[in-house]
Amino acid sequence: MAEAWYQSADLYRHRRRWFWPVVIIALLAAALGSLAAGAVDVPLRDVVSVLTSKIGIGNAPVQPESVVWGIRMPRLLLGFTVGATLGLVGAMLQGLLRNDLADPHLLGIGPGAAIGAALGTVAGGVRGAIAGGVLAGVLTSFALRRFARRASIDPTRVILSGVALGAVLSAWVGFVVFGADRATVPPIEFWLLGSLAGATWRILGTSFFFLLVTVGGLLTATRTLDLFALGESEARHLGVDTRLVTTMILIGVGAAAGATVGAVGVVSFVGLLVPFLVRPLVGYSHRHLLPAAMLVGGLFVVLGDLVARIALEPVEIPVGLVTAAVGGPVFLWLLSRRRDA
Repeated sequence: MAEAWYQSADLYRHRRRWFWPVVIIALLAAALGSLAAGAVDVPLRDVVSVLTSKIGIGNAPVQPESVVWGIRMPRLLLGFTVGATLGLVGAMLQGLLRNDLADPHLLGIGPGAAIGAALGTVAGGVRGAIAGGVLAGVLTSFALRRFARRASIDPTRVILSGVALGAVLSAWVGFVVFGADRATVPPIEFWLLGSLAGATWRILGTSFFFLLVTVGGLLTATRTLDLFALGESEARHLGVDTRLVTTMILIGVGAAAGATVGAVGVVSFVGLLVPFLVRPLVGYSHRHLLPAAMLVGGLFVVLGDLVARIALEPVEIPVGLVTAAVGGPVFLWLLSRRRDA
C-alpha cells in the first residue's frame, strides 16, 4: 500500500510539472483573445501597444486604448476574478462535504445571494448590490448550516436541502426583480444567467475588496480540508473543531460567492466542474488543488465570456449560459468515465 501511495504521489508530481505552464500559457492566450475580439476587433499589435504604454513603453492609438483598457481590461480581470473565486469555493465545498456534486449555486447560495444583490441595487447601486450579495450569501450559508446542525454533517442531506432551497430562492429572485424598478434593477436573466457586459473598473475594485478578504481567509484552511478528507470523526480525533470549521468555511464560501453574484450574477457550473476536472491532474491535496481550481476557474470564465461575445455577434449572450452549455455535458461525460472506472 505504501508503494502504491508513493507511485500515486510521483504521478501527480509529474502531472503538476506540465499542468501549470500549460494552463498559464492558455490563460495568456485567452486574455489576448479577449482583449482583441468583440464587436470591434482590435489587432494584436494594437493590444500589445496599449498594454506596453501602461508601463511607460511607447504610445497607443486613442481608439484601441479606449476599447482595450477602458472596456475590455476590467471585463477580463473581473471575469478571471469571478471564475477563480468560484473554482476555489467549489473545491472547498466538495472537500468539506466530501462530495463532487457540492457547488455554491447548486446548494442555493447563488440564488440566495441574487435576492440580496437585487435588493442592494435598489438601496445603493453597485456597492449595494455586492454588499447585499455578500450578506445574503452568508445568510443562505447559515441556513445550510442549520440543516447540518448535528455534530457530524450528512453531505447528502445538505446537498438535497440546498437543491430545494435553491429552487425556492430562484423563484423569489423573479419576484424581487419584477417587483422592483426596471430602470434600477438589472433584468432577471442577469441574476440567474450572469453577465460581464456591465463590467467597469469600479465594479472590479469593489468586488475585489470583498473577495480579497474572503478568499484569503478560505485559503488558510487547506490543511484542515485534507483532514476532513479522512472523515469528519477522524478529523475531530486529530484535534479539529469540525463544527466551528464547517461554520467558518460555509460563511466564507457564502461571502465569496455572494460577492461574485453581486458583481456579475450567477455563473453556474464553474464551482461544480472545475475541481472535478483538475483533481485528477494535480492530486487531492488542497495545497495544490485550490490554486489549480482558481487558475482553471478563471480561465474557464474568460473563455466563456469570449464565446459569449463572438458566438452570435452582434448579439451578446450571458456568460452563465455558455458555462452551463459547456460545463453540463463535460461534467456528465467526466462523471460517466469516473463511474465506469
